[in-house]
Amino acid sequence: MTETIIIRPATAADAADIAGMINAAFAPYLGRLKPGPSALKETAETIAPQLAPPGGGAVALCVDGTGRASAIAGTVLFKPEADDLYFGRLAVPQAQRGHGIAGALIRFVEDEARRRACAGIVLGVRIALPENQRLFVHHGFAEVSRHAHDGYPEPTWIRMRKRLTSG
Repeated sequence: MTETIIIRPATAADAADIAGMINAAFAPYLGRLKPGPSALKETAETIAPQLAPPGGGAVALCVDGTGRASAIAGTVLFKPEADDLYFGRLAVPQAQRGHGIAGALIRFVEDEARRRACAGIVLGVRIALPENQRLFVHHGFAEVSRHAHDGYPEPTWIRMRKRLTSG
């Protein structure tokens, strides 16, 4: 049965589900990333304030042919950063990857950035996750700079940006 992906704005009532989704999606990176993923510290209490304006978030639901929606199948958080909209905590569990959920969430953020008249959208991605870098390049992002987490002498993450306006 074919599923349709529906993206809707997240609400404070989604905070616990979003935290659970983020923890499930980032858990496989434990031990692979140095430093470990700070996403694993997210809770309903840390997510709820991030959903309040001027920040926000979105959740993905998969709707089957009968019209029945799944539990949350992906999520993303965003906030203004200078002239851009920053997004992070893009989370899709391993079992759901490869079905267009991440791309649909990225397009939602892009539409939100345009609605807010932002010049672009930005994100940070770990150097140790080339598959994630490829996903963002596929969606039109380019590397802007490399940075090191506190206490690390070499870069550990890449800042990427997608320009939305000609300015």
